[in-house]
Amino acid sequence: MSPSLSTILVPDLEPSYTLGSILQRHFSSSVQVKGVYPLKGHLHSISRLVLSNGVQLLLKCSPGSTTPLLRREQLLLETEARAHSILVQQDTPYIPSFLHYGLHGGPLGSAFLVRHYINGATLQELEAALTMQERDDLNRALGSLAREIGQNFSSSFGSLDQVACGSGKQSWREAFVTLLEGILRDSEDAFVHLPYAEIRNQVRRLSPALEEITSPQLVIVGLGRPSQVVLNPGSKKLAGLLGLENTLWGDVHMAEIFEAPSPAVWEGFGTRLKANKAQVARQLLYACYRAVHQVTIHYYRYQGMAAEIDARRRLTSILAEMASVDGICTLC
Repeated sequence: MSPSLSTILVPDLEPSYTLGSILQRHFSSSVQVKGVYPLKGHLHSISRLVLSNGVQLLLKCSPGSTTPLLRREQLLLETEARAHSILVQQDTPYIPSFLHYGLHGGPLGSAFLVRHYINGATLQELEAALTMQERDDLNRALGSLAREIGQNFSSSFGSLDQVACGSGKQSWREAFVTLLEGILRDSEDAFVHLPYAEIRNQVRRLSPALEEITSPQLVIVGLGRPSQVVLNPGSKKLAGLLGLENTLWGDVHMAEIFEAPSPAVWEGFGTRLKANKAQVARQLLYACYRAVHQVTIHYYRYQGMAAEIDARRRLTSILAEMASVDGICTLC
């Protein structure tokens, strides 16, 4: 089960005092913040903190009050804190050390999170420079990491917050449909033009395949996404993982790395999925969720017309594939 956050929540203190008290818990009293470097281009307000002892931290605060958010984005910081708490306790590799989560210590009393900063460059930045062997080694490491993360189990399905509060779902089918319905409602709220009836029909038709997933496992949904994989620029080896705010209790194979896994991914993961109709249906459902999310996010935070067109084409292709799958109702 997800551990309680009661030990890492703090009362409403002044931001400077809160940060100072956090440093005192983890470093000697002589350690101070030497520099603060804002990192632009993120949903959250993020800064890299350089301490006088050379250690680098990342301070992540809630988005501004005027920033439009999807439903699931309301609790991203808390989800990231819960995921860190679980994975750090299990000594999971490539997860940055977690220092603190507070409800009211950020700017203007917002929630905030402090963790160690990961030095390196993202796979998105270095992908073109990787040799085939380096890419295989990376995929093998990511597959192994997905397996290790999935060794954490819960008693129910759903978001980390839902499960921790005792309101998780007893079936993965119910939890996933709730998750997808949330993003569809975000789309409807923003008047996004989508084939809602067709999406809901295909999800209803194929969702019985989700009933085969009976053990809620920890899964970082974006695991493998190039923008969330940090590499050592010299060795090109895995240095760290971002994206813990998109963690839930569900099917470990919902991780993005399993959308089109290479043999090296399966080698690292240890077991290859059986190629049957139910598994195909599940991967199509997960791909549908990602595609709907990719289209919707453009109406909350514009990311360019070309990216939206690509996402819409992807969704159209996925829906066609879903329509070609039949017989899943026999799993009900």
